Amino acid sequence: MQKLLQGMVETYGDRIYRLVLRYTGDHTQAQDLTQETFLRAYKHMDSYDRSKPAGPWLFKIAGNLCRNWLRDNRELPADLNEDLYQSTDSGPEELYLEKEGARELSRVLRALPPIYREVILLKHVGELSYAEICETLDLEITLVKNRLYRGRIMLREALEKGGYY
Repeated sequence: MQKLLQGMVETYGDRIYRLVLRYTGDHTQAQDLTQETFLRAYKHMDSYDRSKPAGPWLFKIAGNLCRNWLRDNRELPADLNEDLYQSTDSGPEELYLEKEGARELSRVLRALPPIYREVILLKHVGELSYAEICETLDLEITLVKNRLYRGRIMLREALEKGGYY
């Protein structure tokens, strides 16, 4: 069982961390919630169906933890930490523009209704397939596609309004 969990951490750890970081906006909190995700997975390993991929199950745990965290911490951070936007091969002007664009994207994502933000984060940050998102959120594929479509429209419109698209 320990090898199974270790494989899950190696396979999904970074993706879950990035997803949780987008929810919380704080590296320390994201590390804590990522660790808590795998602790809960270990505690509830008996409920994991080994015939299915572990990703949706782990993202469901992480998503529940994030929703609880958001409920308990109503005030979201203004921006994600600066080092999230660091680029190693950009000059100062490009780096500044990247940071500004990333800040605006974070701001717009936080402003989206949670049902759309969650699907966008699972698809683009968590890199889940439609089927995995359906399983993670217990939704029909048509609803997932609809929320993703509408969320992207809202995201694009907000970015266009801010001059970033």
